[in-house]
Amino acid sequence: MKEKQVVQEAFTEFSSHYEETVNSELNTFWGWSYQSFVDQLVNRTEILENQKILDIATGTLVIPRKILKKKIPGVHITGLDFTESMLRQGKKKISGLDLTNSISLTCADAMAIPFEKGTFDVVVMGLASHHMDIPLMLSEMRRVLKPVGLLSIIDAGTSPLWELAVVKFLMRVSAFFYFAIKENFTRALAEVGAITNLRTPEGWQMELESAGFLDIEIIQLSAKYRWIPAPLSIKCKICQEE
Repeated sequence: MKEKQVVQEAFTEFSSHYEETVNSELNTFWGWSYQSFVDQLVNRTEILENQKILDIATGTLVIPRKILKKKIPGVHITGLDFTESMLRQGKKKISGLDLTNSISLTCADAMAIPFEKGTFDVVVMGLASHHMDIPLMLSEMRRVLKPVGLLSIIDAGTSPLWELAVVKFLMRVSAFFYFAIKENFTRALAEVGAITNLRTPEGWQMELESAGFLDIEIIQLSAKYRWIPAPLSIKCKICQEE
C-alpha cells in the first residue's frame, strides 16, 4: 500500500475521535493540550484584515475556528484536507455557527494544491508536515502564496541523534508498536512512515531556503521530556514582489 493511501486510510478511521486522540497524544509526548498547541500556532501567526488564509491538513477545522474567534474583519479561511471524512467532521463542528461566509472547504492533496499562483496571504499548517513530501509541499505552499505572503507551521521536530540510522530504526519500531496498540495497524504504518519526514531545525532551514523562502524563523518550543525532540514553530515569508 502506498504511503499516501496509508495516511488517508488512517485518518479516515479515526476522524470521528480525532480531536480527543490528538489531545491525548500531545499531552503524552509534549505535555500540551491540543487547544494549547493551536493557540501557539494562531498566536504566532500575524493575520491582518481582509486576508485570505489557507489551512493545510485542516482536519476538523480546529485552526480555522480558533482564528475566527479573533474576529479579524474580512478574513476568509480555506480549509484543505485530502480526507473527506475529516472534512465532514469539520462541517459538523461549524454547523449552526454562521461561518459560511468565512470558511470554505476543499478536499485535495497538499502536494498538488488546486489553487492558482498567488491566491493566499497566509498559509498555516499544524501537525501535518511529517506526513508529506516536504520539498514538494513547500514548493506548492510558495506557489499559492502572494508576494510578501506568510507561511506558519508548527510540527514535530527531530534531533541529530534521531537522524542516526540505528536510532531512527528503533524509533520506527517503537512507533509501530505504540500506535498499533493505542490505535490500529493502519495508523501504526502511517506514523512509521512519518518518521522519515521529520527534520531538525537545520534541516528545515535548508528545505525552506531551497524552496525560496526568506526571513526564516525557527523556534524550538517546550516539551515534556528532554529525550523527545521539541516541537518546532516555523515562520517565513516571500518578501520580494514577484
